[in-house]
Amino acid sequence: MGMRRKTECRRLNLATNRTSIKKLEMRNKLILVCILLLVALAIYLIYLMSKAAQEEKFKDQHVVVDYTYNQALARQMHTDAVASDGVKWSKADRSQINRYLHPEPFYHHSEQKYQFLNLRKPQGISAGKLDELLRGKGILEGQGAVFRDAAHESDLNEIYLISHAQLETSKGVSELAKGLKVNDKGQLDPQGKTYYNFFGVGAFDYNAVAEGAKYAQQHGWDTPEKAIKGGAEFIAEEYLSRDNQYTLYSMRFNPVDPGRHQYATDVMWAHHNARQMAKYYKQMGIEGKFYTRHHYKK
Repeated sequence: MGMRRKTECRRLNLATNRTSIKKLEMRNKLILVCILLLVALAIYLIYLMSKAAQEEKFKDQHVVVDYTYNQALARQMHTDAVASDGVKWSKADRSQINRYLHPEPFYHHSEQKYQFLNLRKPQGISAGKLDELLRGKGILEGQGAVFRDAAHESDLNEIYLISHAQLETSKGVSELAKGLKVNDKGQLDPQGKTYYNFFGVGAFDYNAVAEGAKYAQQHGWDTPEKAIKGGAEFIAEEYLSRDNQYTLYSMRFNPVDPGRHQYATDVMWAHHNARQMAKYYKQMGIEGKFYTRHHYKK
């Protein structure tokens, strides 16, 4: 009898221990599930906060600058602004600058509204779709994947990047686009190495081809891919990263500080780019989002 009672006690204790272990395991599992749920909730909250911050960054904005329109126009008159009559370039006169500097007629124009598009956001367009935009565009053809990667690496709009490259290279057939041979001193030289420049970076008007080739050589743009990515990086760092120069209009006319740190001298530069961008957005059946419109003070 004594042995039987001891055996039953052992069995009872063993069963009790097993039950306790199961309860402990169950409790630990519940704790783990709670921890995972809390982590998931924290990640979701961080995502929502990040999304809200992005939406705040890219929402439509209206910025009033510290210059009146007439003050801005006067300052633009002292720049090296040029205009083309389709045959030759000449210094832009007051009426030509006034026509393209005045932003209000363009704010809601079906094409020219793209002068005010925030360019600091990639559109997530596939390389294949971008290749469609580049078909028949000289040396730029087939570079869709490079433009896509450049846009993501530098945080800028790939449609703008392609439009800009086409404008600067006459649709991929300019001298700088096809590549020029440059020696180690940055001089054009038939015996030198070939360099490319797709965005007119460093191509100053007094000797655009030679200066643009020199800049490309100094920055190692010896392949089309390097020229695309290098140009995108330059634009992002020197313009789009600034608080007030991330639209075509502000890159060209810099309303916050008129006449200074402007991307181009052509008074129609923003106009031409906007028209090309509008064409591409329409071709792909999408609309640009998030605009920043600068207003001159009254």
